[in-house]
Formats: sequence, structure tokens, C-alpha cells
Amino acid sequence: MTIGAHHVKSKLAVAYQLMHTPEVSGHIPDTDLLRESAFHRMINKYDKVYLKPDRGRKSRGVIRIEKWKDNLFKFRQGTSLAYVDSKDLWTKVKEMTEDNRYVVQRAVDSVTKDGRHFDLRCHALRVNGKWKVGGICGRLGEKGSIVTTSHLGGTPTLLNTLFTRHLKYTGKEKKQMNRKLELCIVKTVRQVSRMYPNLYEFAVDIGIDRRKRIWIYEVNNEPLTRGNFMKLPDLTLYRKIQRLRKSAR
Repeated sequence: MTIGAHHVKSKLAVAYQLMHTPEVSGHIPDTDLLRESAFHRMINKYDKVYLKPDRGRKSRGVIRIEKWKDNLFKFRQGTSLAYVDSKDLWTKVKEMTEDNRYVVQRAVDSVTKDGRHFDLRCHALRVNGKWKVGGICGRLGEKGSIVTTSHLGGTPTLLNTLFTRHLKYTGKEKKQMNRKLELCIVKTVRQVSRMYPNLYEFAVDIGIDRRKRIWIYEVNNEPLTRGNFMKLPDLTLYRKIQRLRKSAR
């Protein structure tokens, strides 16, 4: 798939490109344009899927759907919850998404030991032609919520706190995961920067499943720091990113 300037904010365009990049393809959840055939293929194959506005921001409009019991499907949007009979499934999906172009993506169970959804906001910048990871922070969703962004109740969290307190990683596991994350982030932004060579910073949103497998949810080419790194209890990473931004410019 050829990526043009008009695709700059398309989650689907970036996902397609990364799915066909051998270095990172294994980290990309199955993602497709939302249409009836694609939706049924995904929900039958994975039991749980996310629906996301293709050009959405800040997790607005995100829906999680999963197979339930007694021929029902569970719909979650934010903290709201509904159950829909299988015969009404596609009708409900169309009703909830008809005003926007959506993508359907395999759901990854990136959850803490106490069942809260989390992800990682990973900020990368190109300085003197070399991509660097400026910072990684965790984002913890509210209990019962499927999203993690701070403006919808999520809590930005220091990575060490997430790994130690919420995921119970050992010191060795933390070191291994940090190395894997940095390598994955740099490989990802190198590829995306070929699509958008004039941009010098990206944010990569990442999940980690129960088997410690890294999943790239999406790449943001207009990364903000105020709702993430600026809300951390320690502003070291926020200040580092600001310094790198000045160098990158």
C-alpha cells in the first residue's frame, strides 16, 4: 500500500505499512477497515476486538466488543456497558460507528494483576539523523474502563512503578523488557519516518500481554506530552523530551 500525504493521520494506513515490514510485523495486531465481512472475520477469529476511529485522537469513540455467554456480545465504550444479541450485532456496530470511518483491531489483553487496562506511551525523536527514545511512561485505565488516556480518567505512571507494583516484574524482567521496548520503538519509528520524512518525532502506543509479548497499537505523529509525561510524579522524562525537541528542531 502506497502512503500519501493525505494518509498522515490514518491509523489503518500506518498499520498496513507496518504489517508488511518484517522487522516489526510480528508486533502489529490484526487490523482492518471496519466493514461487515472484516468485522465478522475478526470477531469469530479472536472473540474480542476494538473498533477505533481511523483518524481519532485521545481514545474518543473507542469501542471494545467481546463474545459473551448465551449468544450475547458485550459492548464497552469508556465505562459504559451493554449486551447485544448476536442477531443484532452488526446493526449495533453500524449504529455506533456510522458517523466515522473506523478500523477493527484484534484486542490485546494488556492488563495489570488487578485487571486494569494499561498501555505505554513511548516518545521517540530524531536528533542529528538518529532516532532516540525520549521517554516511556505507563498509562493505567480506571477500573472498568477500556481506555487509558488521562482526559478519560487514566493515570500516567512511571514505567518502573508499572512494572514493579502493577505487573510484579522482577529486576531481570524489567531490564529485559526495557531493552525489547527500546529496540521495537526505534525499528517502528524508522519505518514510519520513511513514510513521513519531514517529521522528527512520533509517539508509539504499545501494549504488553500476559505472556510479555509487545504489541504496537498505533503510531501518533502529533505527540503531546502534557497529558502524559507532564502528569508524572517525576518530571525528568518530560524535561528530557523538551530538550530533545529543541535539538531535533
